[in-house]
Amino acid sequence: MKLTMMAIVSLVMILSCSAYSAETKKITGEVVDVSCYVAEGAKGEGHKACAIACIKVGEPAGILEENTGKVYVVVTGDHSSPAKKIKPYVAKMVEVTGTVNERGGITTIDIKEIKELESQKGGEAKK
Repeated sequence: MKLTMMAIVSLVMILSCSAYSAETKKITGEVVDVSCYVAEGAKGEGHKACAIACIKVGEPAGILEENTGKVYVVVTGDHSSPAKKIKPYVAKMVEVTGTVNERGGITTIDIKEIKELESQKGGEAKK
C-alpha cells in the first residue's frame, strides 16, 4: 500500500512539473523593439535606427513571429544583457531556437541559437 501511494505521489509530482516546464521551440520572425511595436506597430528597415536606439537604452527586444504575429520577448537565463545578443539582428528576419516560457499573457524566449535568414542578407527586411 505504501509503495502504491509513493508511486502515485511521484507520478503526480512528475506530471505537475512537466506541465509547468519550459518548451524548446524554433521560431521565424523579425527582431523588433517591443515598446515601439506595441505602441505604434513600428517595425522593418524604416524603423531600424529607432529600434537599435531603444534597445541600447534598455527597452525590450522581441521576435515578431512571421506566421502568427505573436511577439516573444527576448530574455536571458543567465541574466546577461539580451541586447548584446539581439542588437545585430534588429529589423532582420531570423530563425531562433530557444526556451519559451509563458505566464500572464507574456511570452519570453531565451535564445540558444540565432541565424539571419539568407533571403534577408543584403536585402531589406519586410515591413
